[in-house]
Amino acid sequence: MKRTKDGILLSAGDLSGHIACHHLTFLNLAVAYGRLAKPEGGDPLLLLLQERGQEFERGYLRSLYEQGKKIVEPDGGMDELPVDRTLSAMKAGVDVIYQASLRSDPWLGRADFLVKVNVPSDLGKWSYEVVDAKLARETRAGTVLQLCLYGELVAKLQGRTPTEMHVITPEEGQQMHSYRLDDFMAYYRLVKRNVLAIV
Repeated sequence: MKRTKDGILLSAGDLSGHIACHHLTFLNLAVAYGRLAKPEGGDPLLLLLQERGQEFERGYLRSLYEQGKKIVEPDGGMDELPVDRTLSAMKAGVDVIYQASLRSDPWLGRADFLVKVNVPSDLGKWSYEVVDAKLARETRAGTVLQLCLYGELVAKLQGRTPTEMHVITPEEGQQMHSYRLDDFMAYYRLVKRNVLAIV
């Protein structure tokens, strides 16, 4: 959650945080408006998990390069690809877009991977689905909400809601788990509405 001159910007983390603890949404809002200070210091275990997660994500990226995929990624390493470059890459029909920024106020997100599929959209004879790399061996509700948000933001850019969303997990090196977006959208809309009501 971030305050800008135009209002509050929300992310997938705000959705998953809300289902973990509704009060967290109120606390984050207070921090955004400067009524509370953000806690200092980080959990060393959490930082280690984030680092391992980034290594796993980069390993999946390497495997895509090894498959000969045409990939667009940020110029500055782990930074995100700006929204305009994400849209340009989608229009160009590249195979994979890494660290793709997505935005439709008040929501913004950064998808690990947008992967081209042979399903027509406003872009042409192709469209994109979201793939997220997670160290967890089972997909959690927060991950599903994150992917639903990214799927909705992708739909606004390509004029078509992705059919599936995918999670890469570390079983047997890299295992892809696929989920139908429509199966989770009602739950996603409920949580999103609850967060927006508080904000």
